[in-house]
Amino acid sequence: MKVPLFMEFEGRNVLVIGGGGVGTRRAVKFLMAGANVRVIGLEFSNDLVRYAEQGKVVLIKGDARDPGLLRSNIEWADLVVIATNDPIANENARRIARDLKKFFNDATNAEETEVVVPFEGEINGIRIAVTTEGLSGVVARRALDEILHILKDDEELMNMARVWYAVKSRIKESVRDVKARLRLYMELDNDEKFNELARKGLIDEALDYVLHKIENKT
Repeated sequence: MKVPLFMEFEGRNVLVIGGGGVGTRRAVKFLMAGANVRVIGLEFSNDLVRYAEQGKVVLIKGDARDPGLLRSNIEWADLVVIATNDPIANENARRIARDLKKFFNDATNAEETEVVVPFEGEINGIRIAVTTEGLSGVVARRALDEILHILKDDEELMNMARVWYAVKSRIKESVRDVKARLRLYMELDNDEKFNELARKGLIDEALDYVLHKIENKT
């Protein structure tokens, strides 16, 4: 069973097997997240070559069917991305990754993959990730667009987001005890006066209200 997670990839090692279009998109995605990226392939896209010339990715020219080449690089990786059009190479990569207990994203096989790379978007600090786990990428992308559209049009929710970001930051500065902060978050979530200020996007008034509540508790 797959569990939805957001994971930090800064400084992590990502091996991409396949230098074509899909491999390039995956490589760039993890590169932008701060990962160390290697790509194995017989040929590489122009984008990958350009990134390699800039010292941002390492390109390893070799046959993805070579078990020795695969194993030595999979050992290095925290995550393996499989993106070739060679079923034998893909199966070899999955087998070695499982043997070495490395997570892998198989962009060619939704049933075999351990890690899903979803369609994602962001609005006002709210990150959304959507997948149908291989049933239909078109549907997943349209679902994401619809969700983002709904959020964008919800003015009260966007106001609440801005207020909560400011309030939570101030609470962290003022209330050191984690359990006390959590209790205060729950209390504010059910506080109609605070919610009225939040829905209107009144950040300063909401901060004053929260600070007054904190002072009364001390």
